Amino acid sequence: MSDLGQNMLLRRQSSDLKASLTRLTNELASGERQNLGEHLRGDFAPLAGLERSLSRLDGFAQARADLTMRVTATQTSLSAIQGAISNFGTDLAAAASLEQPDVLEAKVAGASGKLSQVVSHLNSQVSGQFLFSGVATGQQPLLSGEEILSEVRGIASSATSVAEFLEQVSSWFDDAGGGFETLVYAGSSQTSAGVTISNARQIDLPIKADDAVFRAMLKEMAIASVVSEGLIATAPEEKRAVLSGVGQRLIASEQTLIGMQRDTGVTESLLAEADIADGVERGLLEAARSRITSADPFETASALEAVQFQIEALYVLTARTSQLRLSDYL
Repeated sequence: MSDLGQNMLLRRQSSDLKASLTRLTNELASGERQNLGEHLRGDFAPLAGLERSLSRLDGFAQARADLTMRVTATQTSLSAIQGAISNFGTDLAAAASLEQPDVLEAKVAGASGKLSQVVSHLNSQVSGQFLFSGVATGQQPLLSGEEILSEVRGIASSATSVAEFLEQVSSWFDDAGGGFETLVYAGSSQTSAGVTISNARQIDLPIKADDAVFRAMLKEMAIASVVSEGLIATAPEEKRAVLSGVGQRLIASEQTLIGMQRDTGVTESLLAEADIADGVERGLLEAARSRITSADPFETASALEAVQFQIEALYVLTARTSQLRLSDYL
């Protein structure tokens, strides 16, 4: 071999050893293999399967995070609505049973404020999405409380008796195609689509602002407001009877609302359970991926030591060959 050929051979060996040294040093520092293709011998199918599974879990986790935010906000709104009416129905029914007009007037005076509070909570939104509009999450579900009362006041002004007023208000709120559906509720008739939170579970969001329980609450508080404002003539006994009925029906509505809160709490529990199951599955998948991609520290350190020894030997050999002279040989 010529001197130039020998020099080129030594240079190539030195370059290869330095590349191996760099690779092993990086593997030892990062704990990850630098050349997966060589390690897997070109068979990336197992690793790709693990990556797909982890990506799927990432999608489920994001869906759960978004849904958890909505469900938590829904539960908060339901609790706030219950807080707005929790004592109002009981106090109204109790005051109506007494022949003390001042007490009854004091209790019923807050009806319009309670109605506005309930409407405000039903118009709640989170991350730019309204909670009680069904699939039309970009549309505010209800008009304001004052606008609803304005419509009910119009009904009262045309009614000739309390009985007629109550009948017309009930039709306006409850009938399909009535005033509530056509003028007040602007959300969708369809509930929000189910959200897939894991391989085996999908969660629905069935609560809308036009549900019967909310219509009933708004109707009763609207009736109480109009009666308290004296927009329709009533005898004292008739007024007590109307407001007593309002109180009793609000108490019944509160029980339905509690059931909604219970169901929403179950949904929160399902989301928490799915998070736990996801964490377990993710841990197993990441461990399997780590077994493929991670570099064994003992093996890497041993290989690194061997490469260092080879480099040192190459340097010694290079130094000795560079000192050879024909005159020395002769």
